[in-house]
Amino acid sequence: MVVKVEVLYAPTCAGMLMWPERIRKALADFGGDVVVEEIDILKHPETLRKYPSPEWSQFLNGHIHYFTVVAINGRASEDWYWDTAKIAQLVRNELEKEKAQR
Repeated sequence: MVVKVEVLYAPTCAGMLMWPERIRKALADFGGDVVVEEIDILKHPETLRKYPSPEWSQFLNGHIHYFTVVAINGRASEDWYWDTAKIAQLVRNELEKEKAQR
């Protein structure tokens, strides 16, 4: 089974643009067992309903600033996105759980 990691981000914040790549690099060692999907929330606003977060309520001039959410297999991570080691551990836990279910 493959673990799906969705990284939702707002391209209106220059600082947030680096996190999808950092998360992708942190998960690279998992190879084909992990699929990372980067989602621009301005192009796909429906994802905000799927993964509500207090972070995305910060609007300025109609743009969302300061937003990154990481979801693993359809569940938003409660760990902050900038701790890529925690994200990798959550993915590892998910992979182990799936292996145990086989």
